[in-house]
Amino acid sequence: MPLEGDVSAVRENHRFDEGSLERYLRERMAGFRGPLVVRQFVGGQSNPTFMLETPDARFVMRKKPPGTLLQSAHAVDRANIE
Repeated sequence: MPLEGDVSAVRENHRFDEGSLERYLRERMAGFRGPLVVRQFVGGQSNPTFMLETPDARFVMRKKPPGTLLQSAHAVDRANIE
């Protein structure tokens, strides 16, 4: 499924250590194999959302936005998929 218009390079204020994420996933996900390519979904309102791609799979990751959050903001740290 093509997503080229829906993703872009990670925005400067949303950057994180991609190497650390790749090591984390390799240690915790059976069969995970890099290299990991990280791109950011365009749009969205609150929580930055990223596409993580490897030669074998695609994943979606959300994280807290930088700065102070409003009390009414969705608690992304409580949202997970098992």
